[in-house]
Amino acid sequence: MKRLHTRPIQSQSDLVAHFDAAAQTYQEAHGPAARLLAYRLALVRRCYHVSSEAVLLEIGCGTGIHLIALADEFARAIGTDISEAMIQAATAVARQSPVKERIDLRVDAADELWTIADASIDVVLCVGAFEHMLHKARVLRQVYRVLKPDGVFVCLTPNGDYWWYTSVAPRLRLAVKHLSTDHFVTLKEMSDFLRDAEFTVRRHEYWRFIPKGDMPSWVGWMLEVADRLGQYGGLSWLRGGLVVVATKGRKT
Repeated sequence: MKRLHTRPIQSQSDLVAHFDAAAQTYQEAHGPAARLLAYRLALVRRCYHVSSEAVLLEIGCGTGIHLIALADEFARAIGTDISEAMIQAATAVARQSPVKERIDLRVDAADELWTIADASIDVVLCVGAFEHMLHKARVLRQVYRVLKPDGVFVCLTPNGDYWWYTSVAPRLRLAVKHLSTDHFVTLKEMSDFLRDAEFTVRRHEYWRFIPKGDMPSWVGWMLEVADRLGQYGGLSWLRGGLVVVATKGRKT
């Protein structure tokens, strides 16, 4: 196994530089790309019910693989990312889409969203990016601002309570962070962030996220077995991924 080395991040410009450098060679590191993408898309689609006139925004969209796959289900699909190189890579892929005219890709930090108007978005999606965002509370305030009333925020992120992060990796003395500023939120932390931003948390679940690219192969096999036990036994600490769905509006 190639040992994971955590990159020091001192500022937002360091964060941008990391993702700019990764953009051209960015690929799925934790298993079969097509199968894992299909799995994540199925999870996302269960989280909202909107009309074909709805507008989707993905923050931290990276190379746009989720946004572009979902674009034909929305009237508009907007992707934002802090990295210009990631947006350039996503644009190259989007040009091949049969619904490329619906796709709009922009360089825009998630904690600013200066290119997005107030109350203009039906669904905001964040997949595998929230853990890298430096100012999480500020991000969620911006998400709240741009959502329409009753708009939906869907976030798929690593589970901060996952035993790989809390127990196994520390005992094996293995790094789990790609960036020094990475933070994997627990369900409680995420719920608190959302409530502080005036969201209503509608539901949560756990999903199969096993960072196989960051661990020895035998550990990946062990965690995959444990994940299935956690899924059927309701043991959240054995699940690597957290899904949270929240809405802009009061709880009814």
